[in-house]
Amino acid sequence: MVKQAMIFAAGMGKRMYPLTETTPKPLVKINKDSLLVNNIKKLIKNNFDPIVINTFHFPEKIIDEVKDFKNYVNIVIEEVRLETGGGLLNCLKNNHLSWESPILLLNSDVYWIDNFYASIELISENWNSEFMDLILCMKNKKDLFGYNGNGDFELFKNKSKYKKLVFSNTPNLVFTGLQIINPKILKEKKEKIFSLKEVIMEGVKTGKAYGIIDRNPWFHIGTVKDLEGIRKLSV
Repeated sequence: MVKQAMIFAAGMGKRMYPLTETTPKPLVKINKDSLLVNNIKKLIKNNFDPIVINTFHFPEKIIDEVKDFKNYVNIVIEEVRLETGGGLLNCLKNNHLSWESPILLLNSDVYWIDNFYASIELISENWNSEFMDLILCMKNKKDLFGYNGNGDFELFKNKSKYKKLVFSNTPNLVFTGLQIINPKILKEKKEKIFSLKEVIMEGVKTGKAYGIIDRNPWFHIGTVKDLEGIRKLSV
Protein backbone atom coordinates (compact mmCIF):
# COMPACT_ATOMS: atom_id res chain seq x y z
CA MET A 1 0.00 0.00 0.00
CA VAL A 2 1.29 3.46 -0.94
CA LYS A 3 0.66 5.93 1.89
CA GLN A 4 3.70 8.20 2.16
CA ALA A 5 4.12 11.10 -0.26
CA MET A 6 6.51 13.87 -1.16
CA ILE A 7 5.73 17.09 -3.02
CA PHE A 8 8.65 18.77 -4.81
CA ALA A 9 8.44 22.52 -4.18
CA ALA A 10 12.08 23.63 -4.31
CA GLY A 11 12.20 24.80 -7.93
CA MET A 12 12.93 28.36 -9.03
CA GLY A 13 10.19 28.63 -11.67
CA LYS A 14 12.45 30.71 -13.94
CA ARG A 15 10.27 30.20 -17.01
CA MET A 16 7.47 32.06 -15.25
CA TYR A 17 9.43 35.24 -14.51
CA PRO A 18 8.53 37.94 -13.56
CA LEU A 19 5.70 36.25 -11.63
CA THR A 20 8.08 33.98 -9.72
CA GLU A 21 10.55 36.71 -8.81
CA THR A 22 8.48 37.31 -5.70
CA THR A 23 6.29 34.19 -5.48
CA PRO A 24 7.25 30.49 -5.63
CA LYS A 25 5.64 28.84 -8.63
CA PRO A 26 3.69 26.32 -6.45
CA LEU A 27 1.82 29.27 -4.90
CA VAL A 28 0.37 30.46 -8.20
CA LYS A 29 -3.41 30.23 -7.93
CA ILE A 30 -5.98 28.63 -10.16
CA ASN A 31 -9.41 29.63 -8.93
CA LYS A 32 -9.26 29.99 -5.13
CA ASP A 33 -6.40 27.60 -4.29
CA SER A 34 -2.71 27.57 -5.12
CA LEU A 35 -1.25 24.69 -7.12
CA LEU A 36 0.41 23.45 -3.93
CA VAL A 37 -2.78 23.50 -1.85
CA ASN A 38 -4.68 21.75 -4.65
CA ASN A 39 -2.18 18.91 -4.50
CA ILE A 40 -2.08 18.73 -0.70
CA LYS A 41 -5.87 18.43 -0.61
CA LYS A 42 -5.78 15.56 -3.10
CA LEU A 43 -3.21 13.70 -0.98
CA ILE A 44 -5.15 14.25 2.24
CA LYS A 45 -8.34 13.06 0.56
CA ASN A 46 -6.50 9.86 -0.33
CA ASN A 47 -5.26 9.40 3.27
CA PHE A 48 -1.55 9.96 2.69
CA ASP A 49 0.59 10.24 5.81
CA PRO A 50 3.26 11.50 6.02
CA ILE A 51 3.24 14.23 3.36
CA VAL A 52 6.66 15.85 3.02
CA ILE A 53 7.30 19.07 1.09
CA ASN A 54 10.79 20.27 0.24
CA THR A 55 11.41 23.95 -0.41
CA PHE A 56 14.22 26.35 -1.27
CA HIS A 57 12.83 29.41 -3.09
CA PHE A 58 11.03 31.74 -0.61
CA PRO A 59 10.55 28.94 1.96
CA GLU A 60 8.78 31.24 4.41
CA LYS A 61 6.01 31.77 1.83
CA ILE A 62 5.61 28.03 1.36
CA ILE A 63 5.40 27.56 5.13
CA ASP A 64 2.78 30.27 5.44
CA GLU A 65 0.75 28.82 2.57
CA VAL A 66 0.44 25.39 4.20
CA LYS A 67 -0.06 26.52 7.81
CA ASP A 68 -3.66 25.27 7.77
CA PHE A 69 -2.32 21.79 6.96
CA LYS A 70 0.35 21.65 9.68
CA ASN A 71 -1.12 18.41 11.05
CA TYR A 72 -0.63 16.74 7.69
CA VAL A 73 2.57 18.13 6.17
CA ASN A 74 6.22 18.32 7.10
CA ILE A 75 8.30 21.08 5.47
CA VAL A 76 11.98 20.41 4.72
CA ILE A 77 14.01 23.51 3.82
CA GLU A 78 17.05 22.91 1.62
CA GLU A 79 20.11 25.10 2.19
CA VAL A 80 21.16 24.44 -1.40
CA ARG A 81 18.93 23.18 -4.17
CA LEU A 82 19.26 19.41 -4.26
CA GLU A 83 17.02 18.86 -7.31
CA THR A 84 14.32 16.19 -7.23
CA GLY A 85 16.50 13.13 -6.66
CA GLY A 86 18.73 14.82 -4.12
CA GLY A 87 15.72 16.28 -2.34
CA LEU A 88 14.10 12.86 -2.01
CA LEU A 89 17.34 11.23 -0.85
CA ASN A 90 17.85 13.98 1.73
CA CYS A 91 14.38 13.32 3.18
CA LEU A 92 15.03 9.59 3.32
CA LYS A 93 18.41 9.97 5.02
CA ASN A 94 16.93 12.32 7.62
CA ASN A 95 14.01 9.97 8.38
CA HIS A 96 11.29 12.25 7.03
CA LEU A 97 10.30 9.33 4.80
CA SER A 98 10.72 5.58 5.21
CA TRP A 99 12.98 3.41 3.07
CA GLU A 100 10.67 0.45 3.70
CA SER A 101 7.60 1.39 1.65
CA PRO A 102 6.91 2.99 -1.74
CA ILE A 103 6.61 6.77 -2.01
CA LEU A 104 4.20 8.74 -4.17
CA LEU A 105 6.04 11.72 -5.68
CA LEU A 106 4.33 14.79 -7.04
CA ASN A 107 5.64 17.95 -8.67
CA SER A 108 4.07 20.86 -6.81
CA ASP A 109 3.34 22.87 -9.95
CA VAL A 110 1.17 20.32 -11.75
CA TYR A 111 -2.58 20.65 -12.04
CA TRP A 112 -5.24 18.18 -13.02
CA ILE A 113 -8.95 17.55 -12.48
CA ASP A 114 -10.29 14.24 -11.17
CA ASN A 115 -13.12 14.03 -13.70
CA PHE A 116 -13.34 10.26 -14.13
CA TYR A 117 -11.64 8.96 -10.99
CA ALA A 118 -8.89 10.02 -8.58
CA SER A 119 -5.61 9.92 -10.50
CA ILE A 120 -3.74 9.26 -7.26
CA GLU A 121 -5.91 6.18 -6.68
CA LEU A 122 -5.32 5.00 -10.23
CA ILE A 123 -1.55 5.04 -10.00
CA SER A 124 -1.55 3.61 -6.47
CA GLU A 125 -3.76 0.69 -7.48
CA ASN A 126 -1.42 -0.14 -10.36
CA TRP A 127 1.75 -0.15 -8.27
CA ASN A 128 3.36 -3.58 -7.88
CA SER A 129 6.49 -3.72 -5.74
CA GLU A 130 7.36 -7.23 -6.91
CA PHE A 131 8.78 -6.07 -10.22
CA MET A 132 8.48 -2.26 -10.42
CA ASP A 133 11.05 0.33 -9.38
CA LEU A 134 8.87 3.16 -10.68
CA ILE A 135 5.48 3.79 -12.21
CA LEU A 136 4.76 7.10 -13.94
CA CYS A 137 1.43 8.73 -14.71
CA MET A 138 1.47 9.61 -18.42
CA LYS A 139 -0.63 11.61 -20.87
CA ASN A 140 -0.74 11.58 -24.64
CA LYS A 141 1.02 14.79 -25.58
CA LYS A 142 -1.87 15.91 -27.78
CA ASP A 143 -4.16 15.68 -24.73
CA LEU A 144 -1.96 17.64 -22.31
CA PHE A 145 -3.21 21.23 -22.30
CA GLY A 146 -0.40 23.74 -22.92
CA TYR A 147 2.24 21.15 -23.82
CA ASN A 148 4.34 21.81 -26.91
CA GLY A 149 7.30 19.48 -26.38
CA ASN A 150 8.49 16.34 -28.12
CA GLY A 151 7.17 13.82 -25.59
CA ASP A 152 9.07 11.51 -23.25
CA PHE A 153 8.33 7.79 -23.72
CA GLU A 154 6.12 5.13 -25.21
CA LEU A 155 4.60 2.05 -23.57
CA PHE A 156 5.69 -1.45 -24.52
CA LYS A 157 3.04 -2.99 -26.75
CA ASN A 158 1.76 -6.12 -25.06
CA LYS A 159 -1.48 -7.50 -23.66
CA SER A 160 -0.44 -7.49 -20.00
CA LYS A 161 -2.06 -5.22 -17.45
CA TYR A 162 1.28 -3.51 -16.79
CA LYS A 163 3.09 -1.61 -19.51
CA LYS A 164 6.81 -0.93 -19.43
CA LEU A 165 8.11 2.46 -20.45
CA VAL A 166 10.30 2.33 -23.55
CA PHE A 167 12.38 4.84 -25.45
CA SER A 168 11.21 6.10 -28.85
CA ASN A 169 12.48 8.50 -31.48
CA THR A 170 8.93 9.84 -31.78
CA PRO A 171 7.39 9.47 -28.31
CA ASN A 172 3.71 10.28 -27.92
CA LEU A 173 3.55 10.13 -24.12
CA VAL A 174 4.47 12.82 -21.60
CA PHE A 175 5.29 12.38 -17.93
CA THR A 176 2.75 14.35 -15.88
CA GLY A 177 4.80 14.82 -12.71
CA LEU A 178 2.98 12.13 -10.68
CA GLN A 179 4.85 8.90 -9.94
CA ILE A 180 5.54 6.17 -7.39
CA ILE A 181 9.05 4.97 -6.57
CA ASN A 182 10.65 2.20 -4.58
CA PRO A 183 13.05 4.28 -2.43
CA LYS A 184 15.48 1.40 -1.99
CA ILE A 185 16.80 1.97 -5.51
CA LEU A 186 18.44 5.16 -4.17
CA LYS A 187 20.36 3.35 -1.40
CA GLU A 188 23.61 3.26 -3.36
CA LYS A 189 23.42 6.84 -4.63
CA LYS A 190 26.56 8.79 -3.72
CA GLU A 191 25.62 12.16 -5.25
CA LYS A 192 23.85 14.71 -3.10
CA ILE A 193 22.48 16.75 -6.00
CA PHE A 194 20.80 14.92 -8.88
CA SER A 195 17.56 14.76 -10.82
CA LEU A 196 15.10 11.89 -10.65
CA LYS A 197 15.13 12.01 -14.44
CA GLU A 198 18.41 10.08 -14.23
CA VAL A 199 16.73 7.43 -12.07
CA ILE A 200 13.76 7.16 -14.42
CA MET A 201 16.02 6.76 -17.45
CA GLU A 202 17.93 3.98 -15.69
CA GLY A 203 14.62 2.31 -14.82
CA VAL A 204 13.59 2.35 -18.48
CA LYS A 205 16.92 0.78 -19.45
CA THR A 206 16.56 -2.02 -16.90
CA GLY A 207 12.88 -2.62 -17.70
CA LYS A 208 11.69 -1.71 -14.20
CA ALA A 209 10.01 1.59 -15.04
CA TYR A 210 6.33 1.33 -15.91
CA GLY A 211 3.71 3.79 -17.07
CA ILE A 212 -0.03 4.21 -16.98
CA ILE A 213 -2.02 6.58 -19.19
CA ASP A 214 -4.43 8.82 -17.30
CA ARG A 215 -7.78 9.84 -18.81
CA ASN A 216 -8.30 12.82 -16.50
CA PRO A 217 -7.58 16.35 -17.82
CA TRP A 218 -4.02 17.52 -17.08
CA PHE A 219 -2.57 20.99 -17.65
CA HIS A 220 1.04 21.91 -18.40
CA ILE A 221 1.97 25.18 -16.70
CA GLY A 222 5.36 26.14 -18.06
CA THR A 223 4.86 29.83 -18.71
CA VAL A 224 2.68 32.75 -17.66
CA LYS A 225 0.83 32.32 -20.97
CA ASP A 226 -0.01 28.72 -20.04
CA LEU A 227 -1.35 29.90 -16.70
CA GLU A 228 -3.52 32.56 -18.30
CA GLY A 229 -4.92 29.98 -20.72
CA ILE A 230 -5.92 27.65 -17.91
CA ARG A 231 -7.52 30.47 -15.94
CA LYS A 232 -9.61 31.42 -18.97
CA LEU A 233 -11.05 27.93 -18.99
CA SER A 234 -12.38 28.61 -15.47
CA VAL A 235 -11.50 25.08 -14.41
